Amino acid sequence: MSIVPPAFRSAKRVPRFSRETADVRRRQLIEAATRALAKGGIAAFTIDTICKEAKVSRGLINHHFGSLDDLLVEVYQSSLYESVRSQIEEARRLRQEQSDWPPDATLLAWVRSSFQPRYFARENLLVWLALWGEIAVNDKLRGVHRRLYEAYRSELAFDIAAVAARRGKQVNASALARNFIALVDGLWLEWCLDDQVMTPAEAEEASIALLESALGSLREA
Repeated sequence: MSIVPPAFRSAKRVPRFSRETADVRRRQLIEAATRALAKGGIAAFTIDTICKEAKVSRGLINHHFGSLDDLLVEVYQSSLYESVRSQIEEARRLRQEQSDWPPDATLLAWVRSSFQPRYFARENLLVWLALWGEIAVNDKLRGVHRRLYEAYRSELAFDIAAVAARRGKQVNASALARNFIALVDGLWLEWCLDDQVMTPAEAEEASIALLESALGSLREA
């Protein structure tokens, strides 16, 4: 004989985990994995370390991500490229919502956003170093990096080309975007290693100067 009270016999079974809970758990694991990388580099990116950091059982990584490699990809996409996605979305929003928004202003906003304290920060140095090293040997991560990098470069190149066209200048927008990204990455790395080398303001100035050498002044547009 059932011991379930009659009032509950016809009730629908409530799922043990809601979709929201699953999303929250994924985010917690991504954040824990990022902290593990920040503390110990790629050597600390293990199931045991991440689960200890997140205070969850070992099986949850495979349950939510399928593999440790898939979690690594999510760390790269969700945590480290969040700033890039934000920049791309903002640039697209300005172009869509303000048809008279000058491309010069969008390009200058791109540059300055790269040096905001929440982006130009030391906290993720070990994370980036670990991931850059892993990209060289991990085909899955390399593919994701290539896709995200090209999305970033093409969006930046679009605005560079728009500024050049407006001013009647001939530039290789894709190459200039590539050089800009490389300069920002290099300046950030040097500043992280030794903050006496330059200030973030000086790094920003150097990056603007690179673009202005090909396009003319952006700050007086």
